[in-house]
Amino acid sequence: MKRQEFYLKLADALEITSTTLSSNTILSDIDEYDSMGVMGIIAFVDENFDVKLNAKQIASITDLDSLINLIGLGKIEE
Repeated sequence: MKRQEFYLKLADALEITSTTLSSNTILSDIDEYDSMGVMGIIAFVDENFDVKLNAKQIASITDLDSLINLIGLGKIEE
């Protein structure tokens, strides 16, 4: 998946219309990043990358770069 497509699909999973997501977007700065947003991210990552995130991994996510690192850099193209 290309990085721009990743950002668009993630915005959809978070139910936001903003397409200004980038690798340094801080998740806690997004109003929709609440418990439902976390569930959306978990489902998005599982469905698109077959990666199951655990609670410790979710707690370690600060920005989209850290999420991409958990998914695996090879799974998301520039």
